[in-house]
Amino acid sequence: MSRIIYISAFLLLFTATLGAQKILSADSKISVLTCSDGEELYSAFGHSAIRVLDPTNNIDWVFNYGTFDFDTPGFYLKFANGNLDYLLSISEYKHFLAQYFRDDRSVTEQVLNLDKHDRQKLFNALLLNYKPENRNYRYDFFYDNCATRIVDIVSNNVAGSVVFNPIEAYKSISFRELMHYYLYNSPWTETGLAMILGLPADKIPTVRESTYLPYFLMQAFDHAIYTTPGGQSTPLIKDKVNILDFPKEDAITIWSPALIFWLLLILSFVLVFFAKVRLIKIFDGLLFLSAGIVGVVITFLWFISNHSVTGNNWNILWAMPTFLYLAFANHKKKVLAVIMVINLFSLSVFLIGWKLIPQAFPPATIPIALLLITRMIIILYRQRKTAI
Repeated sequence: MSRIIYISAFLLLFTATLGAQKILSADSKISVLTCSDGEELYSAFGHSAIRVLDPTNNIDWVFNYGTFDFDTPGFYLKFANGNLDYLLSISEYKHFLAQYFRDDRSVTEQVLNLDKHDRQKLFNALLLNYKPENRNYRYDFFYDNCATRIVDIVSNNVAGSVVFNPIEAYKSISFRELMHYYLYNSPWTETGLAMILGLPADKIPTVRESTYLPYFLMQAFDHAIYTTPGGQSTPLIKDKVNILDFPKEDAITIWSPALIFWLLLILSFVLVFFAKVRLIKIFDGLLFLSAGIVGVVITFLWFISNHSVTGNNWNILWAMPTFLYLAFANHKKKVLAVIMVINLFSLSVFLIGWKLIPQAFPPATIPIALLLITRMIIILYRQRKTAI
């Protein structure tokens, strides 16, 4: 999601501007802005915001729920623990748009089909939400972010009701699969996220829940119906305009994670016959160290952090923290053999259950698991041979 630096002086300026009650004119409009993905990881899923335009009152503001304070004490620890607060900020539309123009990121505007009374009610709710005591919220990747906040504040602050109709193309797609829309050009990022997201990511979301991603928020609003208190039903979106349009070409690469690890598996067999013992030990050490680090991260995110989407992660079956011990242990120690047997059993369960476990695993985990199994079997064989 979008990261906009939180500048105290800027917020103080807007706080003073918003001190008086603002009454929107008949010419006002409120719209949803959907921004395409950016180059940085934090912007990989695009961004959503709300625009309030009222030329009569000289208002053209963007309400942005995707703001966080990068200078927060213990920022990285809070982020890792799932304790990082995001907040609602306000900027002038021209400055907001300029940022996306500089980054070559497309922006689409959907004008909400609301009467003056509903626009005022929604605007008042945004201003109330912007007060210092209300603007912070605890970020949740799937259920509470810059996009889902827009759905909630629109749905809860109109006189009628908003109904999100099912979208046929996405009816049976999981949270995890929805992310592929953004990450198909970034196979390494997609593989990494797939490794740390647990079983909750394989749930089939409702239309409302699918709005955690800006593109699907836009789709949900495109198909939504607004029913007035009098029972009249109209499309929620009155108009849709491409404000900025920067077409992106697909990044074609054959060097997917799966291919790289299949090649490493083949290389491991070549090392057995042609490499020196020292080189093989370095290879094994780096392999086990990498798997162990992934296992520690999965364990932390599952059992210690407050992230709701990283629990019940069965990637732990192949990425066990015990690999950290194997990375540095003396191959002659008996305890190493015991740990390897346990790891081999776990890896075997993983491969057998790859399609049976109700969690989707990235394709790269198959050659990784086979690579780990192969190296441990060879080490155990040599250990036994040496003992004899």
